[in-house]
Amino acid sequence: MKVADFTNQTSPTLNVRVSYSSAADLLCALWIVGGRRHENALEDLDLGDAWFEEFEAALSPATNHDLDAIGCGDAWVALVPLLPEAGEGSTVTAFIDYLAALEPADIRYRLMTVYDLMAEVDRDIVADAAEGIGEAVAKLLDEPVLGRPDMKEWRASLQYLLELSPGETQDVLVRVLRSAHQEAFAESEEAFRPFLEADFRSRRAMARRMNPGRLLEVATSGVNLSGEHARKPIVLMPTMVARPWNIMAEGSDYLVVGYPVGDEYLDSESDAPPQWLVKLHKALGDERRLKVLRTLAHGDASLGDLAEQADIAKSTMHHHLMLLRAAGLVRIHVGDDKRYSLREETLADASTMLDHYIHSTSYTKEGP
Repeated sequence: MKVADFTNQTSPTLNVRVSYSSAADLLCALWIVGGRRHENALEDLDLGDAWFEEFEAALSPATNHDLDAIGCGDAWVALVPLLPEAGEGSTVTAFIDYLAALEPADIRYRLMTVYDLMAEVDRDIVADAAEGIGEAVAKLLDEPVLGRPDMKEWRASLQYLLELSPGETQDVLVRVLRSAHQEAFAESEEAFRPFLEADFRSRRAMARRMNPGRLLEVATSGVNLSGEHARKPIVLMPTMVARPWNIMAEGSDYLVVGYPVGDEYLDSESDAPPQWLVKLHKALGDERRLKVLRTLAHGDASLGDLAEQADIAKSTMHHHLMLLRAAGLVRIHVGDDKRYSLREETLADASTMLDHYIHSTSYTKEGP
């Protein structure tokens, strides 16, 4: 499992609830397409390249022109924290209508919450830039944080959106969402929605019997939040488009965690093995990954620690850790830094669940 983190990173009691919206998948699709167009493509997406190629091919020239002008795609992540405000179970159309009814300055203010720019930029500058004051926009774009190499694409996107008037910023975002939905996503929304609803109902039932931290860990296949990440209410929202990634986006009121719809809700054959069980045994079928688990059995470690011990590149170790997390074998602790640890309970359950599947004629498809 992978994490795309758009927040600033400290441990209060978690406040976690579950919601869902079809618009989460459209926002993720536009973010991923933006990354693909700017040489920052997400890897290992479960939908595969073909789905995104078909999505892009269905977009009109006018929609493509707007998308290219907006740039890298992070603007769509900035809208994710608005999803809980649009209402539980909201459709794409309902979310777009909600966005169109907001004050334009509020939408522009949300754009500046990505990567928590307000932690490093004077709030008066941010507020004035949201209102469309040209001098404030220029000061914001000259802030050192936006001059970092890793912020180059996002700065270009902000420059385009903030140099428009507030009303024009709102119009272009709403226009792209409406057209992308009609041209390329309406059928997928209909196809994906039953999976979102099934996962949501299951996680909501889990919330009645699990503590918040455990619910978060189960839904995300091993994400553990602490520090600043845990100070705001957390809203868990299932996604199909971003599977197997977890997407974390922080707004003024919420930290939204878009987590992958569970494999168990996608199995269509009554006698098919649970996908998490398949992933578990695939993950265990590699000598290097077994050594990682052995290392983590002696204590948590960073990506760099594990890569150095295995004498492989960080990118290669990241891939192995993604497979181990997708199988429920490893958790990631997101706080002041990122650390990995072993999920002992999955190892303990593995043989039991394998025996349960092989010897049972009916079973409940539950993941770790």
